[in-house]
Amino acid sequence: MEYRKDSNLKIVYILLTGSVYLASNYLMPIGKEMNIISGIVFFLINLSLYITGGMQFHIPKYKKGEIFMCSAINIVFFFLWFIYSWDFWLFPFLVIYLITQIVIRGIMLKATFKTGYVTVLGQGKTKANIEAGLVILEGYKYIPYENEIDERVSEFTKKNKISLVVLGKTKFTKEETKHLFDIRISGVEVKNYYDFLQEVEGKIDVETIDEKWILNAYGFRLLYNNFEKQIKRAFDMILAVIIGTITAPIMVAAAIIVRLESPGAIIYSQARVGENNVEFNVHKFRSMRADAEKDGAKWATVNDPRVTKFGNFMRKTRIDELPQLWNVIKGEMSFIGPRPERMVFIKELEKVIPYYNLRHLVKPGLTGWAQVMYPYGASIEDARHKLEYDLYYVKNQNLHLDMVIMFRTLKTVLFGKGR
Repeated sequence: MEYRKDSNLKIVYILLTGSVYLASNYLMPIGKEMNIISGIVFFLINLSLYITGGMQFHIPKYKKGEIFMCSAINIVFFFLWFIYSWDFWLFPFLVIYLITQIVIRGIMLKATFKTGYVTVLGQGKTKANIEAGLVILEGYKYIPYENEIDERVSEFTKKNKISLVVLGKTKFTKEETKHLFDIRISGVEVKNYYDFLQEVEGKIDVETIDEKWILNAYGFRLLYNNFEKQIKRAFDMILAVIIGTITAPIMVAAAIIVRLESPGAIIYSQARVGENNVEFNVHKFRSMRADAEKDGAKWATVNDPRVTKFGNFMRKTRIDELPQLWNVIKGEMSFIGPRPERMVFIKELEKVIPYYNLRHLVKPGLTGWAQVMYPYGASIEDARHKLEYDLYYVKNQNLHLDMVIMFRTLKTVLFGKGR
């Protein structure tokens, strides 16, 4: 998945710019008592750049306005530091560090961005899925190939200078395999259908996998690695206590407003299905009218008329989900994982979506890969797409991916893009 490459480049970028930052801080006569403030400023600048998209490395060059945004972020935090210290050496420090950030990122963008020509071999739905994914694969120009996989493939790749071939089918004849082998050893990168979807789109096509694929696929470590489970559990507990303490005043204010806005309970508890299909009660601040389900269970929809005015705000900022910190502390949920669903909906979805039950192999989460990768939706087709991302998470879960999801969720909350 591109997030891995992008995250590794972010680390390199922070190390390089951080080295210049430390050197400048050391060489300039800025008091040692400012070291803690200096570290906080460095952290806040990089966090702000991450949230605003100023640390992306899967693009060919600076996007419009990015240099301005980078400059504005640095100026704001250095100015706040100046107000605190009244140290005029901060101004040359700012200039050196800002130029360093712009130059290093520009060099890294130019050095790491891949370009070339790509084609897809195959037909049908799988080929269409790949062609849809190529839209987000920046740097590559798509050249269609409409013939069979035979001796013409090698000639086509040479003539069109193809650097990437994606296989739009999952099974090949012996003769087709030979031609694909010839392409591969000629220096052309060849990706199969499953690898392409995972690396480019971060999902798994549930319509084309089977038990044999699941048995042989690399991953699913969280299912059997007890050490990783313990690390994830410790991470959940520590974070739940910290966030619960910080957001306690917000939860008190939310409870008061919910009570004043409409009659009914402040906390809404509902049975959801968790790990290993075990039901538990999930807790949320009530964001709908008390009689929202008088006609039976219904999926929430965009601009749902049952949602109260303050409830809409809570949903966009995820404040309504803060009581679920208690579910995390109890061990019923994790911070990161597939969102828990109701049994009444699960029974319906399992009839029409293959392998829907696989999302219950891990603990459900406050947020998840599907939530940061797929727009809000409340239909069977939306549930199918979300499962593709949930299954990717179950297969590839690690602390790195969890941190990526946490930061993307933070970005969603700050910019009010929740449902």
